[in-house]
Amino acid sequence: MSTEKKFWVEKLAEEVREKFKVSLYRTENGVGASGIPHIGSISDAVRSYGVKLALEEFGLKAEHIAFSDDKDGLRKVPHGFPEELKNHIGKPVTSVPDPFRCHESYGDHMSSMLLDALDTFGIEYKFMSGTRVYKSGLLNPQIHAILVNAKKVGEIILEVTGQEKYTHVLPYLPVCANCGRIYTTEAVSYDPNARSVEYVCVGGEIAGKWYEGCGFKGERKISEGEGKLVWKSEFAARWAALRINFEAYGKELTDSVATNDRICREVLRVEPPVHTRYELFLNKHNG
Repeated sequence: MSTEKKFWVEKLAEEVREKFKVSLYRTENGVGASGIPHIGSISDAVRSYGVKLALEEFGLKAEHIAFSDDKDGLRKVPHGFPEELKNHIGKPVTSVPDPFRCHESYGDHMSSMLLDALDTFGIEYKFMSGTRVYKSGLLNPQIHAILVNAKKVGEIILEVTGQEKYTHVLPYLPVCANCGRIYTTEAVSYDPNARSVEYVCVGGEIAGKWYEGCGFKGERKISEGEGKLVWKSEFAARWAALRINFEAYGKELTDSVATNDRICREVLRVEPPVHTRYELFLNKHNG
């Protein structure tokens, strides 16, 4: 019996190789675009990139995807940023102006901060913007499948997380055509023939504070790209559409990952990626 010890990324790469038989292996990390990147952001990328390198050591072709969650809404104004950003709370971060006027949007500015760090560390990646991916229609087949099976998705979310909301609200957030916010809308019905979502801008809790909706009622076709899946179903859509084989995740996302794994298998009929879970310890030094 071999007593050779293997590095953890090698063990994970072997698991990926055994689970998936593909010509190109893909690892992924998310790029948060709503707040300032931190040590957890870079560590997430390093873990997944390490598995990509291990796959290449096995003689396999692999690439790493850095996927920016820049269709997410702005939840709060980061410390030190202009207070005028409060006027854009709840709007997709790529619809929020860059307060420093060096990028096309606030979301682009925030994404660039982490991408600069990846470049500094020598991490090679293929960048994908969530906003552009939704606009391109790449996720449309998965969005359609999830909305057609919204009842099943809601049951999975309830069983895994205990959250009842998506048993009566669709797991999709349209951008309000009137006020431009994404976190104040509720999707109430889906027309599978027109592939359109009916919604109401009712308001929502954002970072612990309630924001009233504008009351607008409208429809959004999923082909417009003016909306997004909620996290508890979006990961599954991404993994399926991009054919992701590995993604690490922080401990705080355990329920979300478990939910998305089930949606992959039970709704989208694909195998979810191999994962590894990690956690970080915050050491506060008061001198």
